[in-house]
Amino acid sequence: MFSDAYTKIAANQCGDLINQLNLLVEGSPYNPKNLRILAHHLPFYKGYSLFEITDASVNPERSVSLIGRDDFKNTSLYLLNGTNEAIYSLNTAVPVSLNEKNIRTYVMFFFAYVYGRFGKFKIIEHVDDIIWREQPSSAGRKALSKMIEPLKIKSHTQENDFVLSASIIFKDTLFESNIQIAADGKINLTNQEMLVEDIPVLEEVLN
Repeated sequence: MFSDAYTKIAANQCGDLINQLNLLVEGSPYNPKNLRILAHHLPFYKGYSLFEITDASVNPERSVSLIGRDDFKNTSLYLLNGTNEAIYSLNTAVPVSLNEKNIRTYVMFFFAYVYGRFGKFKIIEHVDDIIWREQPSSAGRKALSKMIEPLKIKSHTQENDFVLSASIIFKDTLFESNIQIAADGKINLTNQEMLVEDIPVLEEVLN
């Protein structure tokens, strides 16, 4: 859900952000003249947004994903490195604030920016969310479509603990699972059930 929901930001608007970023990264500094900066507001981090910063002047391109203040006046940035620990530390520092209106967005954000040792768990809500290695037959596509359910809330406690149900692809396997989210943003998968394997999906390349 994040791929088409960004706002393009001019580099001259966020000089403080880039300066702080260059204190954190190894290698040559990011030059504002060469950068494409995209921002996505995150409703569960008050006053903060997700930034995707790409330097297209080098080959291959280098990019970084981070959380910073909406006003770009950053005393600290939070780099996303693919681990859940990075997000859990962020949840404590900012902190995270979850509710019924933003919990789905938080879950989609979490699984978009966290991947395990052997790959990513990709939440899908429609058969069109699948990136195919080769197109399935119309019958196969229809059968998969019937198995896929949108991400939805199953339960919500007064303490702001949630359980959501989801359809998830891991490598070439589709399964359904419950996702438990604690009030502090920690996530666990439970009640996983494999639905179908050997789906001709294109696996994401993880850096």
